[in-house]
Amino acid sequence: MKKVNGHEIIQLFESWSPRRLAMEGDPVGLHIGRLNRRVEKVLVTLDVNEQVVEEAIGRGAALILAHHPPLFRPAKHIWTDTPQGRMIELCLKNDISVYAAHTNLDIAIGGVNDLLAQKLGLADLEILQKTEEGTGEAMGLGRVGKLPDNMTLREFAEHVKECLDVPMVRVVGDTERTVRKVGVLGGDGNKYIHAAKRAGSDVLVTGDMYYHTAQDAEAIDLCIVDPGHNVEKVMIRGVAEKMTRLCEAETYDVEFLESQIRTEPFTFI
Repeated sequence: MKKVNGHEIIQLFESWSPRRLAMEGDPVGLHIGRLNRRVEKVLVTLDVNEQVVEEAIGRGAALILAHHPPLFRPAKHIWTDTPQGRMIELCLKNDISVYAAHTNLDIAIGGVNDLLAQKLGLADLEILQKTEEGTGEAMGLGRVGKLPDNMTLREFAEHVKECLDVPMVRVVGDTERTVRKVGVLGGDGNKYIHAAKRAGSDVLVTGDMYYHTAQDAEAIDLCIVDPGHNVEKVMIRGVAEKMTRLCEAETYDVEFLESQIRTEPFTFI
């Protein structure tokens, strides 16, 4: 098996989920640390906080591969008496590097949105909102696909709860209405209700739905099921399994660990 550094691992990751796919202004890439060192273990996580860095230290991971960029907005200061400052300090003191793959991983084939669609059992997948077209394969945010059979919106909401491992969802629309064509967009999909409607979706599964956007969706006769933002945790296992396969094919001596830290800030009561 070949011993590898962070550069070689990220180069292989970006052969699947290149940074050029990311939406404009999205701060993807290396956030903390360095890649020019030997890496034997990579911790895959949705979010990065102090607990996740402690987990990386405890499990011997030198690199954290995260979906949500820990420095989403440019930091003007690094004050180590704040949670973000302590997280950065912990990384630097323990030589832990953090790399973020955000909208590029949403868009990538086999990325977050494909993983969500797969969990929901959707078939005949299409792109919800194209971001790249040309002579090659169309790429974009979100997916639209069909359920194997018709469901009522109420049945579908229960299906989402079970498939995406969430205790509750918010629903817009007549719960006895029949749905089959489903749009799905991980994270915040407020901007994409009209794209979902144009694609013929009966219902859009997305998180962080605003009150007024929900009213707009109701007005255009589009049902919504909002399971929250944290369902993107589906990427933890998906990325770990995909990268394990890619690294095995290259005979890279590196292990991908699934983070066990719960980063959902909400408690459902």
